[in-house]
Amino acid sequence: MLGLAVGTLVRHSAGAVTTVIGLLLLPSLLGPLFGNAERWIAGLSPAAALEKLTQTSDAAADTVGSLGPWPSLLLVAACTTAIILTALLLLRRRDA
Repeated sequence: MLGLAVGTLVRHSAGAVTTVIGLLLLPSLLGPLFGNAERWIAGLSPAAALEKLTQTSDAAADTVGSLGPWPSLLLVAACTTAIILTALLLLRRRDA
């Protein structure tokens, strides 16, 4: 759903794929470049919240993030819903 909403916003398939991959992966990849802020920057990624949902009981909290499973699910659902509503608004405005 996130990819579909971004595709509706961008209106270009390659741009949408690049945007979604960047949104999901870049904070985790670029986090170590920022030293002490690594955990904060990596935690901004929706992928961090999705990782928390699939975390096993033996994984450390520092590895995946500090949010619990339900807040992580709500965060991902809220981000996706916000992007879908924005895409719907722009779609109705541009293609009315």
